[in-house]
Amino acid sequence: MKRLPFIFLIISVFLSVSLLAKTARDVALIFKVKGKVKILKTEKKGWNSAKRGMRLNAGDQIQTDQNGFTAVIFTDDKSMMKIRSNSDVIIRGKRVKKRFAKRIFMEVGEAWFHVLPQVATDFRIETPTGVAAVKGTEFYTLVDENGNMSIFAIKGIVELINQLGTILIHAGEKGTSDGKSEPKVEKIKPGQMPNWAGSGQKEEGKVLEIEFEDENGVKKHMKIHYQEK
Repeated sequence: MKRLPFIFLIISVFLSVSLLAKTARDVALIFKVKGKVKILKTEKKGWNSAKRGMRLNAGDQIQTDQNGFTAVIFTDDKSMMKIRSNSDVIIRGKRVKKRFAKRIFMEVGEAWFHVLPQVATDFRIETPTGVAAVKGTEFYTLVDENGNMSIFAIKGIVELINQLGTILIHAGEKGTSDGKSEPKVEKIKPGQMPNWAGSGQKEEGKVLEIEFEDENGVKKHMKIHYQEK
């Protein structure tokens, strides 16, 4: 009988780990891949080639090669992320009720984001020199080899934060953070705005339908509109 508390402890730990694994799975899907793109899954050893329709979990890492490109959609709210070549991105976060509170860590590279305004408070971009708290809705994030961060706001507002200060970046503005001084903001100059990702969440063209499971294990279908470029 003295061993019962220990057995209960083992059962509790097992249930906690199982619940954590369930709530962290299938948080996003890859719906477009060009060139060489690698995925490091949390539950597997070694890198795997990214494929359209691949499920992504919290903790999974994405790397794009020199000519690599990938597009990812989050299954809880259809927020979208496009990652350009020579980038290193980790999907982090946790389930909060029916939504996935997203914490996207960018070590280096370029990414474009489209975030729905009503879920923007649960979306953050983390880099070595700053954090972008999304208030909506479309923007680019660039991180150079030294970790210096730039935000180009297309629509809505992005809050850029580092240990020395905070600024708001409005549509048509560029914010920067080097981690050594307060973040800075300025108007985007002609020709300065990146334009490689296009604009808008829904792209006319081909349609990809994917089946996935939500946090309750219920199977759902998602239609994704995309273009070949």
